Amino acid sequence: MSTTFSRSERKYLPGNQRYHLTLNTVKKFVPVYMFEKNKPVTNVRTIYFDNDNFDTYYDWLNREPIRYKVRYREYGYDGKFSDDLWMELKIKNHAISQKKRFKLKRQHLEKFIAGEDVLKEVLRDNKKNRDIVDAYTRIQAHIVSHRLRPILAMEYNRVSFQPCEDSDVRITVDKDIVMRNLLNGEVVKDGCIVLETKVSGPRAPLWLNDMMEELGTTQDVRFSKFASGVQRLFFRQQVCGLTEPGEPSTTEEMSPAAAKAGGK
Repeated sequence: MSTTFSRSERKYLPGNQRYHLTLNTVKKFVPVYMFEKNKPVTNVRTIYFDNDNFDTYYDWLNREPIRYKVRYREYGYDGKFSDDLWMELKIKNHAISQKKRFKLKRQHLEKFIAGEDVLKEVLRDNKKNRDIVDAYTRIQAHIVSHRLRPILAMEYNRVSFQPCEDSDVRITVDKDIVMRNLLNGEVVKDGCIVLETKVSGPRAPLWLNDMMEELGTTQDVRFSKFASGVQRLFFRQQVCGLTEPGEPSTTEEMSPAAAKAGGK
């Protein structure tokens, strides 16, 4: 199993009242994929990193063509999460997203973030993963060199769709999004439903376009759970998706100077 994934990703906001309609429509084209038997809904908790200057956020806001985002994810069912974390570095290179990741035990998290050597333990827990040393080294170096720390937690319920384990196409539908500011403990809920298509092959299959037309959600949006959380919890903006360039936005994007002033 490789620790690196490259794929094209698109996000859509089908509407807060269309959750079950969205699920039923997607099911017509691709089956629900269960990572655990009889568990169609996965609980996801994502912890995002940034520094005191919010460099990761501003790279997104300023549409930098190449940008980096560090996070770790926890997965669970019925509100219970595993002790295994997935430490990830997501690299956005123009239209393509690349993700490097490895499994990390919760007990080793603080040492890894601090730049201490836990490679021996990581190798033991990732025996089936290739290129693990590269993923480990790049993620830790990025955290240390950019002085990153966990600032934002995001929890939501996810339903995944894909034909088989090794499919080039994966679809996810997320709801019940809860955001938490890890610096002061503030919590807000987001009513958005987020549908995301992830294609790792050279082109999207024809049925994917047919599915989006049936959903009536053909226009993808510029949306980031991380950016939405930062805007709401640190810069006091109400956000539920940002549209593509050239179209009206559902919220006014602050300039970096204005946002920094508002965040103080």
